[in-house]
Amino acid sequence: MRLRSAVFGIFAMGLVVCSCGVGYGMALWADDSHLEVPHVRIVHLDGMIADPTKVINKLIAARGDSSVKAVVLRIESPGGAVAASQEIYQAMLSLTLVKPTVASICNLGASGGYYAALGAHKIMANPGSLTGSIGVISQFTDAHELMDKVGVKMETVKSGALKDAGSPFREMGPKDRAYFQGVVDDVYRQFRADVLKRRKVDSSALDTLADGRVLSGAQAKAANLIDTLGGFEDAQMLAKRMASLPTGAPVVDDLPNASFFQRLIEQQVDGIGKMLPTSSAPVLFRLP
Repeated sequence: MRLRSAVFGIFAMGLVVCSCGVGYGMALWADDSHLEVPHVRIVHLDGMIADPTKVINKLIAARGDSSVKAVVLRIESPGGAVAASQEIYQAMLSLTLVKPTVASICNLGASGGYYAALGAHKIMANPGSLTGSIGVISQFTDAHELMDKVGVKMETVKSGALKDAGSPFREMGPKDRAYFQGVVDDVYRQFRADVLKRRKVDSSALDTLADGRVLSGAQAKAANLIDTLGGFEDAQMLAKRMASLPTGAPVVDDLPNASFFQRLIEQQVDGIGKMLPTSSAPVLFRLP
């Protein structure tokens, strides 16, 4: 299916926040795949979730490395594409079957970022972290009135009534709206079902919590959406305890020398190539 100027099937929590620095009081080692001493591995999930390949490959590598005794997934993400978030969630679940895992939320671990965290044994956030935002959003641009004013017309030849659904060149009709609402509702049910599966939240409470609202870390803790409050260092210490490692065990960070904004820029630049049109109607799986 081809969608024009559509942000479709996206978990989104569009907030601008400050960066959590890496000024914690623990020694972090540069990423070294040959380190053979027992250690905790840090994997970062930063920025909009579009292509999960790098994160998943690091989780797979950590799962197969016998020297990695526990993994902390450090999250600084507002969400992103549904399937990409689900793939990271599944990779975390697979890792959780064999090693202790902790999801550590910095400023923002919302929507798809929270979905990814669900795969961990434990979810930790700061009291002021922003998380939750359990929901799905799809947004479309309607430019047909502007095109009428400037005298530009778009002729469409299609094989079915819904083939150009979401087109910015015509008004969305009731059939189009019902079609997209059905898809969004189905993906939302998947998200909601995984929250119920992984968290001790009853269905009636989730009716309120899963309306797209963002929660502070303290609120999420009270609602059982996360397990405990704490920062990055606390998450590392929790991972060590879960793995029965000494407090002085090394911690290996996959990107120890890059700031959050450097990683965010790298991720955004990497994603631009995936947004370039490969046909006359590119699909955009990102926030505008």
